[in-house]
Amino acid sequence: MNNFYPIPQPDLSYTITSAIGIGVMLLICTLLGFLSRKKSVTFETFLSGHQDIGPVITGLALAATWLSGWATLGMMGVTYAVGWSGMWFAGIWTIVGIMPCLFFTGEKMQKYAEKFGAKTVPDVLRIRFDSKIVQFLSALIMIFFMTLYAVGQFKAGATIWYAVTGLPALWCLLLSGIIVFIYMIVGGYTGTQWSLALQGALLGIACFVLGIVSIFFVGGPSELNAKLSTQDIKLLDLIRRDLPAVGNTQLFSSPVGIIATFFIFLTMATGFPHNVARFLGMKKLTKKDFSLITLMVFLVAGPPIFLNAITGLISRATFGPEILNIQPWKGDLAAPYLAIVAGGKPLTVLYTTGVFAAALSTLSAMVMVMAGNVTKDIIYTFKPNISKNLLLKLTKVFIGIFLLIPFYWTFKKPPALLAVFMGYASIGLGSIFIFCTAVSFYWKRATSTGAILCMLYGVIATLIGSIFVFKQKLGMGTLEFIVLIGCGIFYFVGSLLTKPLSEEKLKQLFEK
Repeated sequence: MNNFYPIPQPDLSYTITSAIGIGVMLLICTLLGFLSRKKSVTFETFLSGHQDIGPVITGLALAATWLSGWATLGMMGVTYAVGWSGMWFAGIWTIVGIMPCLFFTGEKMQKYAEKFGAKTVPDVLRIRFDSKIVQFLSALIMIFFMTLYAVGQFKAGATIWYAVTGLPALWCLLLSGIIVFIYMIVGGYTGTQWSLALQGALLGIACFVLGIVSIFFVGGPSELNAKLSTQDIKLLDLIRRDLPAVGNTQLFSSPVGIIATFFIFLTMATGFPHNVARFLGMKKLTKKDFSLITLMVFLVAGPPIFLNAITGLISRATFGPEILNIQPWKGDLAAPYLAIVAGGKPLTVLYTTGVFAAALSTLSAMVMVMAGNVTKDIIYTFKPNISKNLLLKLTKVFIGIFLLIPFYWTFKKPPALLAVFMGYASIGLGSIFIFCTAVSFYWKRATSTGAILCMLYGVIATLIGSIFVFKQKLGMGTLEFIVLIGCGIFYFVGSLLTKPLSEEKLKQLFEK
């Protein structure tokens, strides 16, 4: 007979202390926003600052936008549900994904901001392809997919709040959304970047501490596996061949799905617009600076997140499968409940605040990108005579709109399993922009026609393919390859069949 821990019940003292922890974090973020307000007084500086942000802040901010509620909460829901086979999707490839973004994309984005005055990622694409159509289309696609991804951030915050209070998360998340709105509209890009850095440091510490404490709590790796095997020996399998090789479970049950997880992480980290936008406000880096930014990313996105993914397994060993019956949160409650029983109040406060930091960091980065997409890449592209002061005001209005949409969606119909839901948006965004941004920085032959065909195919293939995955007619890993390979074919063939930019323009773009 298994002796599982009972599901933690709401405790008023935990609620109060967790609320204080979240409140202090949000207060500091708000102060950072106000301290940055003088650097965000014009439309251009509001969108991308003054290109003076150093490696430590940039590195922490990049790690924060990369990890999100997915890494600090959703990953553990996967390993809790399926066991060790979920680690492929939940933690192994995390650091592998973000490092190429740093090595291959960061310097190029900084160059486009410094040399050409680029303010947004679509603005970079307009310059690279000399095409307003590319700028406009990429802005629309980013808004669409990032709205889906933003839903996951609100669900992460809602889940952690439910775990420590048992109460609806409406008021807590509404307050958080309001505070995010305040520090974003006051501090703009610079204030958001500094807030992201704080949140990145906080979530890295929280995930690392929870992972270490949990391993000691369960009695070490051998005891963990022993407890899992008493529930179901299949929880120890690295490939769950008993699960369907179609639908979402292909990521855990098939070599095709497991290999696909590597490409999902690689492409989404390097291609995510809210990740690469972190470099637009960065100063030109020296070799020492580059070492520092690499260290910051590794410290937050490396060991802490790998350890955190294992806490889903430890939670399964601790509570059994009971958490899967709690609607609508299910396995996403695995890590918060474990923090309560393994570390008590101090760890619960730290982890609760860390998850909120992770969710809000990615949310704020995405909202800033989407608001800029509308004003800079859509409105200003087609109405260049519009007042910059009006554009600044409109950007702040759209920040509020893009906070409200995912907030409303989360409370009407939250996704069942956070990491899997966000995976669909990751497939689309990553497969499209790995080519249109990262590859285009190095391949001179790329043309606007190739980029446009790549974007159109990526959206259509992701939407249609997701329906087939949902209906168990196609595996999620197979969908990744269909979208990624198809985007590559359209990008390269479309470019090779059309005329590239002039030699003069290419020289300007590619010269050292």
